[in-house]
Amino acid sequence: MPSADTNATSDMDPRDQALLLQLRDALDVADPVPDTVVSHAKSAFTWLTIDAELAALADDSLLAGPAVRSAATARSLTFECATGVVVLEVSDEGEDERRLLGQTDRPAELQVLHRGGTLQLATDEHGRFRVEHVMAGPVSVRCVFHDDPDNPIITSWVVV
Repeated sequence: MPSADTNATSDMDPRDQALLLQLRDALDVADPVPDTVVSHAKSAFTWLTIDAELAALADDSLLAGPAVRSAATARSLTFECATGVVVLEVSDEGEDERRLLGQTDRPAELQVLHRGGTLQLATDEHGRFRVEHVMAGPVSVRCVFHDDPDNPIITSWVVV
């Protein structure tokens, strides 16, 4: 059985179909879909085969309200799940970039996913790490712990 979209276009006058195709082509030239939107849409499909436990946002200093003495304080985020903890301190590094200082509850290999791509790094022996030049916008951190590589975690996405 044909889909509803097929039925709708097959019932159209061929001249109307041709006009719609011309309109679509014109819009693709005049206002194409940004590459970042296409990239983020494609990356959303990775959730269909997720192999890591989701570490949910447990604490966000931004939700505590504005700082009393300073408006330029760093934002603190804590992500938790049954198999691990990730703490991030986010500070501005210019208008469009952020710096992340973080700590996991044990040493790990990390992937920091952001709109500028994926940054790969390792924590030190205490689980500490520092990442610079993270693009402002949605961010998630994937951790593969040295002592349990078969049970990685990934933080929920948060806008920084």
